[in-house]
Amino acid sequence: MAKIIVVRLEPYPSDEPTGWAVGFNVVCDNGRTFYVDAPVSYDEAKSDEEAVNKAYEKLKESIDTQVKELEKKSSLLGKEVSNGWFKRFIRRIR
Repeated sequence: MAKIIVVRLEPYPSDEPTGWAVGFNVVCDNGRTFYVDAPVSYDEAKSDEEAVNKAYEKLKESIDTQVKELEKKSSLLGKEVSNGWFKRFIRRIR
């Protein structure tokens, strides 16, 4: 199960706020991460907790889709390869 972490929660837009900007970092089981955010109007949410819940409701489906796609990818993608690590890896798969 991916971890979803609130990383942005602020009045939006900053000059004349009409709602909240709520952002999440999503960490997949294989270590891949991505960021998503959504605006939530003050009419939709009176408190920051309500804003987070509304933003999550808005983004849940797209988060789930992106998590499924990213978790299909090998955890080796993006991994730095050093000679020692690569040699051990090759020995394992032979």
